[in-house]
Amino acid sequence: MGIWLADCRSQALKGALTHERAEALREAGIDVGKDASTRSEVQQQRRCSFSPRPWQRAVLAAAMALWFAAQPLFGVPWHQGALLCVCGVAMASGVVCDLRARMIPLECCAALLVAGGAYQLLRHGSIGIAEGAVAAAAVLAVCWTANRIARKSGGSVGFGDIRCMTALAFACGPATLLGAAACYVSACTFSIVGMLMHRLGRRDGIPMAPFLSIWLAVGTTVLG
Repeated sequence: MGIWLADCRSQALKGALTHERAEALREAGIDVGKDASTRSEVQQQRRCSFSPRPWQRAVLAAAMALWFAAQPLFGVPWHQGALLCVCGVAMASGVVCDLRARMIPLECCAALLVAGGAYQLLRHGSIGIAEGAVAAAAVLAVCWTANRIARKSGGSVGFGDIRCMTALAFACGPATLLGAAACYVSACTFSIVGMLMHRLGRRDGIPMAPFLSIWLAVGTTVLG
């Protein structure tokens, strides 16, 4: 409940609540301010409705085919590769949702956590699970600290991103640091190029799921 309330307050500060949700929170005695909402529930439903174009389907299919084909190339046994394929499907779903609606569903993060944890258990045994748990705790601590510092601006890291990064840390275990480095180096490069091309501003946010997928690839298939 506390996480849910914190998420609502963060969305309110960003003006990302729907009119109906903001009104329901006010009726429940939770002050979210006058500028907390930007759209109606109908507009939110349209925003979250996916109707991909043929080229988008082709890109996603090609990416998934490459992910599936990569498992044997890196010498991953079939049962571990099957778990990584589950992680890939969950991450791909998260990428689509984040690009379309700027949200990473809880179901995608849960699938990453379960399948990734099972992969670590088969790959490295109980030591892998322990290292994954430590890595996940470290990610949570860093995100909590960052959001405490930036609390007045609504938090610097979204809750969907936090859940996804925690699941990725658990799945990658000892390779978390390198996976995270690959993720944020690519995200920073993309942002810098976007600003140089005047496509992005200093205050513009970007969907993180595409870059988090790099974390998954580097932290499991390549280095895990």
